[in-house]
Amino acid sequence: MESEHKQALLAEEGKLAGAIDSPDLASEDRLEEKKTDLLHTGSGGLTSQEAAERLAEYGYNELPEKEENIILKFLSFFWGPMPIMIWLAAGVELAQCLSGRTEHWPDFGVLIGLQIVNGTVAFLEEYNAGNAIAELKASLAPKANVKRDGKFRIIKARELVPGDIVMLQIGGVVPADVRLIGDFELSIDQAALTGESLPVTMREGDTAKMGSTVRRGEMEAMVVKTGADTFFGRAAGMVAKVEQTGRFQRVLNSVMGFLMGLAVVLVIIILGVLLAEDGTSSGDILTSIGTAVVLLIASIPIAMQVVATVTMAVGANLLAKKKAIVARLSAIEELAGMHTLCSDKTGTLTLNQLHLDKPVIFRSDMSEERLFFLSALAAKRLDEGQDAIDSCIMNKALEKISKAEMARFEQVAFIPFDPSIKRTEASILHPEEGMFKVTKGAAPEILQLCQNGKQLETKVMKTVDNLASRGYRALGVAVTDKEGAFQFCGVLSLFDPPRVDTKRTIERALEMGVQVKMITGDHTAIAIETARRLGMGCTIHSVHQLHQAPRTTDAYPVEAAGGVVLNNHDDMILAADGFAEVLPEDKYKIVEVLQYSGQIVGMTGDGVNDAPALKKAEIGIAVEGATDAARAAADIVLTEPGLSVIIDAMIMSRKIFQRVRNYCIYRIAGTIQLIFFFFVAIFFNPQNNFDDADYKNFRLPVLAVVLITLVNDACVLTISRDKVKPARDPQAWHLREVFIISAVLGFTAMAGSIVLLVIGFQTGNKGGSAITNIFFDKGTASFGQVQSMMFLNLCISDLITVFAARTRGWFFSRAPGGALLGAGVIAVAATTFLATVTSFGGMEKITGRTAAVVWAYTLVWFLIQDILKQLSYYVITALKIVDRAGYLSLIKQKPKAHLNVEGIRKFSQQIRRSMGSIGNFT
Repeated sequence: MESEHKQALLAEEGKLAGAIDSPDLASEDRLEEKKTDLLHTGSGGLTSQEAAERLAEYGYNELPEKEENIILKFLSFFWGPMPIMIWLAAGVELAQCLSGRTEHWPDFGVLIGLQIVNGTVAFLEEYNAGNAIAELKASLAPKANVKRDGKFRIIKARELVPGDIVMLQIGGVVPADVRLIGDFELSIDQAALTGESLPVTMREGDTAKMGSTVRRGEMEAMVVKTGADTFFGRAAGMVAKVEQTGRFQRVLNSVMGFLMGLAVVLVIIILGVLLAEDGTSSGDILTSIGTAVVLLIASIPIAMQVVATVTMAVGANLLAKKKAIVARLSAIEELAGMHTLCSDKTGTLTLNQLHLDKPVIFRSDMSEERLFFLSALAAKRLDEGQDAIDSCIMNKALEKISKAEMARFEQVAFIPFDPSIKRTEASILHPEEGMFKVTKGAAPEILQLCQNGKQLETKVMKTVDNLASRGYRALGVAVTDKEGAFQFCGVLSLFDPPRVDTKRTIERALEMGVQVKMITGDHTAIAIETARRLGMGCTIHSVHQLHQAPRTTDAYPVEAAGGVVLNNHDDMILAADGFAEVLPEDKYKIVEVLQYSGQIVGMTGDGVNDAPALKKAEIGIAVEGATDAARAAADIVLTEPGLSVIIDAMIMSRKIFQRVRNYCIYRIAGTIQLIFFFFVAIFFNPQNNFDDADYKNFRLPVLAVVLITLVNDACVLTISRDKVKPARDPQAWHLREVFIISAVLGFTAMAGSIVLLVIGFQTGNKGGSAITNIFFDKGTASFGQVQSMMFLNLCISDLITVFAARTRGWFFSRAPGGALLGAGVIAVAATTFLATVTSFGGMEKITGRTAAVVWAYTLVWFLIQDILKQLSYYVITALKIVDRAGYLSLIKQKPKAHLNVEGIRKFSQQIRRSMGSIGNFT
């Protein structure tokens, strides 16, 4: 067996070594091992002074990060699809300037300024985000339980040095390359390094690699390599973290792809018309190309990614203040759409502060104090890092006995808790009582060890069931007699009370359309009692019930003999309020079934065994006190205990979702308005109406188009702090609705601008009319004044569209944020100033009276826009184009008991129909 073990380890080492193409790896390992052997660390670990000296010699236990040249990083923001188009437009303008058309110098200057502003803002946003991420990483830095100066203490893993003795425990990530010490075994998961799904069993003398995870067991180990010298450090250049495209990024890509495709097609048509009308001279061609490129820049949502990212980043900072650290920004948007939260019980729904109640004793010669003391002897003695059960029992025992007296009972061997054996065991040596063993754990497993187990089994299990029905966790305790046989002593009763705020928190979640399903490894009776106290509903299934449930081929319940309706496996999961006696693979399956029904699932966890389910769920949430492995797998890490933090994060994420959705509607509407306006306006010939017109097609100066884009995008950046009301149900993008509302807003604004353009063309050579007299003195105007009038109209109508886009009802139904309103006032004031005071690019200033009339005209069309928006929402709802009620109504209809065949079929079909749009964004 030993030789087989060594061969297996050698094979595993070969796989690891094969990941790095280094012919000198073996010799390097031998040199490093020889260097480590010279350290001669004693059983008490290093002293603080030795650790400081070695830290100075070997450096921190962290991977060196390549420093990026900040100048090159800054310059990279001036290269890409959008910057290239701006450079192209600026180049066209420069060519015209150099050919003698000096009137194009302002246009060239504005384009260069726009490029500099865009690149600088993008750089600063990423730079600030990088600093924030670095701070978050620092707060999530892994810890290590290290023996220094003879005592175990918790330190940052980066402070480990070769020769340190560390404690490896279940759920922990190996903090450095370490050599195992002791007589026990560890099950090490090296999937992150080798890709192997099965864990490797390791014993004394074996080397566990940095970054692997302890799946089972507990052992001491000596650090042999740190930082860049570890296997992980040398392989870091070949390990790439795969970033999956989240739902939010796919939505942005869909929106931007649609807008870019639309803009490119229409701008190509516009360019063709311009070239046909302007002529083929080099100057005319440059003018046409410059106009077309600037129109393309104005139509494509340059700031969409920036606005969305800024909004998410602002939200992430707010969530951090709420004690929820976001490891993946797009998880914020997915949290807004979460339908079901699978919550761990211990520490999340409950306090994770166990209290010992009166024990039940099964030996006449045993007292309560002695039972507590024996159970404390079966706990791992650590100054820091004890689990909740051991800490509770130890504190209870120390109420009657001193640490000095307990130290006389030397713990010569210890078997840590393992899910496969469900108990701990300690070998104790005492000067007077001699050598004996004591164990504590799940009562059925303890009974199997005991000589008097069969005799007491019925009585003990009845006691355990009775305690469980009242919400208590029962632990059996046994000690060996003089012959070395275990004798059952008694049952400890522990209770983990629910958090004070948990019941209200669950009520809030239900009010927001989110189911909370309890998932626990505890006894079913304990889970039911906890659920009853929290008002969650008591449809709690054990995994045994799930495994025994029928798995019908049509995925629906079947009629059993006698007309009894049975739920199948998947439908039991959908209808349940919680699950008990759950194993890690069951958590994964539960999440998978919920996702198959069309739900977005959140999963909380704290242990290494929770990592697969955390990865599987759309929103993996590592709760406070989670292991390094769980936190590495999670999208959101909580630094405060309890479920209320998650609800706060959910509310915040829904606000963020509303802001991003509102911006997308606005930006699509703005693109539709601008690109279709210029597409129609290109067929208006100013030379037929105005003597001062130089063009055969209506157009605005390049500078004016750039200003429209720049002013509005800069203003709407403040939407990241807009006032919004979180939705009462899980949020889905429903892009069909987004595009319909955007089209209504955009085409309405475009129609208003076209009508105003028609009115403006009536002010030309043919003289005024009753309508034109309203806009201009004597009803006449120059072409340059008409251009200024249209510039003001496009600026105002494009900007105020955001106030219609941000609400489903009347635009005044919810006050805008102060930043958005203030920026809007400044923007419209600036554009009004430009239209009435300055003349540029051939445009002529208009009077204050004309500007006021344009204002009034634009506001009238804005009201029409707002009315049509509400009508569109009504039609969408009435015709059920999208199901905005979504999942909330299905949750309210969900039966709490067994579902009949027709009910389950209807329920499942409704879920798939209403939620199926998430996958294809319809």
